[in-house]
Amino acid sequence: MKSTNRQHAASETPEQKKIRNMCDEELDQYNVSEKSQFKDDVWFFINTTPGSIAHYSTLRWTVKLFDGSSLTDVQHTARLRWAKKLVLSQLLLPSSGHRLGAGSMSRIEKQFRWLLSWMSDAGYHYPHELTPAVVRDYVDQLPSILAARTNDGEIGVTTATLALTSLVHLWDQRRALRSLGVESLPQHPFDGTGAYAVAKGLATKAVGWIKPLPDEVCIPLLNKAAWFLGSPADDVLRLLEVVRDPIAGTKIEVNKSNGTKKYLLRAGTTGPSRLKRTKRFLETFEFSILEGDSKPWHKPLNYAYEKSSERRSARITRIKELWEAVRTAAVIIVQATSGMRISELLGILAGTDKDTGLPKGVRLELSATGLYEWFVIRSVLSKTEEGLPRSVDWVLGMRPLGSNETPLAVRALHILNQLHEPWRACASTDKLVLSGHQGGSLYSPIESLGGMSFAQANHAIQRFINRWVDLSGLPDESARKTEDNDLVSWRQNKGKMFRTHMLRKAWAQFTLACDSRLLPAIQMQFHHMSLAMTEGGYIGRNPLLLGELDSMSTQRTNLAVFEIIVGKSKVSGRMGEQLDQALKKLRAEVRELPTSEKWREAVAWAEQNELKMFFTAHATCCPTRTSKMRCHDSAKTPVWLRKVPNTTMREPNLCAGCACAIMDKSNEPFWSDRYVQFEVSVRQAYHPIICRCGCFAFDCAHRLGDSV
Repeated sequence: MKSTNRQHAASETPEQKKIRNMCDEELDQYNVSEKSQFKDDVWFFINTTPGSIAHYSTLRWTVKLFDGSSLTDVQHTARLRWAKKLVLSQLLLPSSGHRLGAGSMSRIEKQFRWLLSWMSDAGYHYPHELTPAVVRDYVDQLPSILAARTNDGEIGVTTATLALTSLVHLWDQRRALRSLGVESLPQHPFDGTGAYAVAKGLATKAVGWIKPLPDEVCIPLLNKAAWFLGSPADDVLRLLEVVRDPIAGTKIEVNKSNGTKKYLLRAGTTGPSRLKRTKRFLETFEFSILEGDSKPWHKPLNYAYEKSSERRSARITRIKELWEAVRTAAVIIVQATSGMRISELLGILAGTDKDTGLPKGVRLELSATGLYEWFVIRSVLSKTEEGLPRSVDWVLGMRPLGSNETPLAVRALHILNQLHEPWRACASTDKLVLSGHQGGSLYSPIESLGGMSFAQANHAIQRFINRWVDLSGLPDESARKTEDNDLVSWRQNKGKMFRTHMLRKAWAQFTLACDSRLLPAIQMQFHHMSLAMTEGGYIGRNPLLLGELDSMSTQRTNLAVFEIIVGKSKVSGRMGEQLDQALKKLRAEVRELPTSEKWREAVAWAEQNELKMFFTAHATCCPTRTSKMRCHDSAKTPVWLRKVPNTTMREPNLCAGCACAIMDKSNEPFWSDRYVQFEVSVRQAYHPIICRCGCFAFDCAHRLGDSV
């Protein structure tokens, strides 16, 4: 080994030896390229490849991490230093013998962003802190981290590989890094496996690994969003008179100072005139009193501020906050009650159909039974794959035929149209949701606003949670936890953990099993969704939504196994008893493990056994005994075609005694309601006759001819 090291040292170039012996001050002055020094925040490289783009040859150390900070901020000093040395070692001291190419710099920047963002959140500063246990935590959390940074919550192998590659580089360059004063990983991060192989596992695992919003967070979020779309939204729309300033340039009637005569005067259009009108309008503006309250839901806009000079700016800032709150609430409701990707939502066009009075793109469809009307909106797909259509329909809500009720999501679209009306004429896009500069001031009516981006939408919802949703009373753990203290970070971070794809997961979860604790308006919306699926309409044929439901089905399967092994769920039914027996060994093995480890073991067991479950209100089907499936027996389906339940034949009477049926606490409401309905039917069908003996004459021997 010593001989090998001596040979390696002898083969080094003078430049390589020089780098190893530099102090920090000398290293800062070192030219990493013809254009950049080691100390620079941006490294520029010359790419001689024909047709290359300069962006690919630029490494920006000012990269933004996921918490909003820059890698060049003081709290990241240690991380930045060793990251620069890692790249320098790949340029001058590559372990493979092949130097890092100039065209790889933008990719290196992305790799660092994933790893360093996680290290910052987890509190790690140096590579040697990344022990096997720490790396395992990073890999386990990576599906959620990756999905949070995509538009649709799905994970590609390429993205996952980028997030893992820096760890392999740290191991490969460990000797060169040690010579530069950096202690690297103690052992190979993936036990000799490549980053791509690990990434493929993460991409497939993500389907059932990524969890939706916890109920304890989702319910207050949706309730607050729905609340804002009531009278508060109407008040905020009235406040937009500040922007419109409708009397500017018109003739208005003015009293003389002595009050003896009135005369016409053209209202000024200059800044001072507008400010005076704004001041009078805001000082007399009154917010609504909501039903059940005795005071307006918001303080008057003329209440005292700490400094009188701050009064006007504080008023305008508050109006901007209220405007943004209503806009964000509308976005939340549309996505949460439709299951749209945020990209499809942001692609909705502005405007109202003159013939129907509905928002542009929305139409009414009659349900298959003729009992309901569906509010359907068509949106262009942001993510197309071979075989998928270019556009797809999303059900926004349903109502009984003949009803005048408007679903909350449709009202949200109306509100979005009205909120952006003052800026629509000058907008640079025809998209419904507009956005402009950040700051406390309302946009100028002549400002050219553009369409909202994915990142802007996500940050807006994070601000909404922080400002308007009280999470301070959250318990440490959710009712359906899969790791210990899973709500602590939500309580402490006040919404920073939110990602828009979580609303899609929540939509699928609540559509499949409506939560009884939701407020009636939210219950109604999700109940409409389940009716649409039951009737096999638009949602039933939507390939994107079917994929989302498959994802949630996998998630619920994993959760079912997890709750059985931790003792939170008791199962019955022929397959339920079999599954309970099969999990006895796993239950004993994980008894002493932390909750998060129990969850991982449950998921691994379900994946290893290729477990699939299909959920309904009355029973869960686990089609492992295909020859005994009663729904297929009734349809005379060949055994080799019995991969999923036969939904056309599947009904409670068949499932109740099926060898593939599982029943647990989630099925209790259905069977309880069924029992009550049958009991009421029986009592209504038989009118008991009171006998002379005083009994109800169902079985009494006196009942014929002896009644009174």
